[in-house]
Amino acid sequence: MKTLAIETSCDDTSLAVVNNDDWIFNVEKIVMYSQIQQHIPYGWVLPEVASRLHSEKIVALIQEIWLENIQNVNFISVTTKPGLPGSLVVGRTTALLLAEYYYKPLIEVNHIHGHIFSILLERKLEDIQCPLVILTASWGHNDLYVVTKEKKDELKNLDTEKIWPFFVTKIWYTLDDAAWEAFDKVSKMLGGPYPWWPWISAQALNWKHNENFEFKRIFLPLKDDQIFEFSFSWMKSQVLQLLSHIEKEWKNLTEQNICDIAYEFQEATIETLWKRLMRAAKMYGAKTIAIAWWVSANKRLAEFVQNLVDEWNNSEYAEKKWLHVEFVHPVKNLYSTDNWAMIGVAGLLMNM
Repeated sequence: MKTLAIETSCDDTSLAVVNNDDWIFNVEKIVMYSQIQQHIPYGWVLPEVASRLHSEKIVALIQEIWLENIQNVNFISVTTKPGLPGSLVVGRTTALLLAEYYYKPLIEVNHIHGHIFSILLERKLEDIQCPLVILTASWGHNDLYVVTKEKKDELKNLDTEKIWPFFVTKIWYTLDDAAWEAFDKVSKMLGGPYPWWPWISAQALNWKHNENFEFKRIFLPLKDDQIFEFSFSWMKSQVLQLLSHIEKEWKNLTEQNICDIAYEFQEATIETLWKRLMRAAKMYGAKTIAIAWWVSANKRLAEFVQNLVDEWNNSEYAEKKWLHVEFVHPVKNLYSTDNWAMIGVAGLLMNM
């Protein structure tokens, strides 16, 4: 099976041809246009600019992917939700026109499902053991999902969708800011450039221990129906209060101060994400835990989770409970972005 995938949910116009060969999902051809430079003057993704640029660039990308490739696919996959409404319209309209012209079926893909199944790119389907607990986190979304191959009684009252051969269940989400939204806002407080979130990670590499910059790891009270809730507005508040204190007491924020604050903020956020992720893994007896979307492009988080998974697998508790887990994330940073290949994987699974 082979599909043309179209992704225009935010600020990247992208197309790919993705195939399923012996249950390995491979990318045959990819083309894209990134709008980052056009949004730098606004310091944000401006929806009107994004949709206009999608409209201007998508025809050239179709020509670049070669019409012969489109003729040879079995169907077309396109992102239809969630995302910027104007941007989504461009991708869906284009997909409808191509499907009509080439007599191809059209599969509408949930953008977040694409990120969940981005971990399958360049992997065999059998490599992902279920139950899988996966954290998806970007600027606007911070969610926990359980992926199983059969319906579970304990998940029957939650939002579940069947995407062959999996059942995908959302078990919780953030109450306020997503983690990467907090990254961006803290970066802006510290004077970082757009796009902000990679800048925090870069500054954190040059940190030195400073006892004045230790942030609290705040977890919401656990209730029966709120056991996985995230909240990151408190992290922004701690940074804001610290900056206000520095301004009053020390007057100047040094480059080293910025690096130290960036590191401590990143560590506190990562620890919060990890504890919720591992709590879900224990509760649902996960054989695999995963991270996807922009969160998986953070090298420190991947390192942090891998180290703790190794420690967990060697623990006495894991031996007693036979609870050993594998940790996975997209094999390339490219697949952690709002990319077209992941939409192809989700489309292929939905068409099986």
